[in-house]
Amino acid sequence: MKKLFAFITIGFSIILFATSCSKGPSAPAIEGYKTYTNKATGLSLEHPANWKVTENQLRFVAFNDNSGKSRFARYDTEGFPAAKIDINLSQLDSLRTIDSVMQKTMKFTPDSYEITDVSVNGLKAKKMVYTFELTTGVFYGETYVVQVDDKNANVIQFESFDGTYDKYKEAYEKVLKSYKPGRIPTKSVDTVDQLEEQPLPSKTLIEKNGMGYSIRIPDNFAAERGPSKGVLESKNYIGTRRADCNIIVDVIDASKNKKLDKIVEDNRASYKNASPSKTSIGGKDAYSMNYSFGRDVLSRVYFVINGDKLYRITVNWFKGEEKDYLPIFEESIKSFKFN
Repeated sequence: MKKLFAFITIGFSIILFATSCSKGPSAPAIEGYKTYTNKATGLSLEHPANWKVTENQLRFVAFNDNSGKSRFARYDTEGFPAAKIDINLSQLDSLRTIDSVMQKTMKFTPDSYEITDVSVNGLKAKKMVYTFELTTGVFYGETYVVQVDDKNANVIQFESFDGTYDKYKEAYEKVLKSYKPGRIPTKSVDTVDQLEEQPLPSKTLIEKNGMGYSIRIPDNFAAERGPSKGVLESKNYIGTRRADCNIIVDVIDASKNKKLDKIVEDNRASYKNASPSKTSIGGKDAYSMNYSFGRDVLSRVYFVINGDKLYRITVNWFKGEEKDYLPIFEESIKSFKFN
């Protein structure tokens, strides 16, 4: 299998703490199928009836469970055994060809992909396969860039964490077999890079509580189970607009090691050897590091100890909407308090 040389860091978890032996959650079984049709674009397909669907005029996305939604933001090495079906509609013209759409679709370095020419229901397409090993199993990605006509292309993507590709292979095949292409309506707004057209983070903050702490987050964000394993608690605070803009708070047992500076130094490699900066969280000495695992997503991680617990707070934001997310996330960090 090919390895992804950019944007994926293996061994992302804290190295000073033992990981859990728990098997973790299971990927849900498929419970029948239903047909999705967008009357404005003509896009139509069959998908698992119990998968969680979000859509706008130019994009259809179905996750096997909302718990795995955030894992696709950074392709975390551990978390819910997530899988998704993702279809984007894109325009073609003299400058934007099927090859340029394919290049834009690539999240990793070009040598991470096996690319072949194929046909999808009689339409010319490029197929890209990309796989890599994670601590919880094999990640498998399969993308089809379909040329619908001289003005339209569809990008069909299937991605599966933790060896779930075999479990969902039949569903992916059913999507392709039932797929009818979509065409962008005249004067439509291009929202292809958004998960769904939802509001930006609210400036009104509300308090949420976790294990030994409280934090204020936008009132249009929700608290979900976080992606981290081997921790006492992991919470993911996320809105509906983007899966790559969120706050993750992990609570880790620090009873055997309370030397914060050593913990940070030992974990720098997991954050691309970022330079730590001293700061404070909840009135306690803390460290922060800025880093990025992808070209469009920026991240910052904070480490702080209270009692016998280490708190690791990670914020991620989409570079194109930094001015809308980062100031609010920084207010959330300032509001962090220990109970």
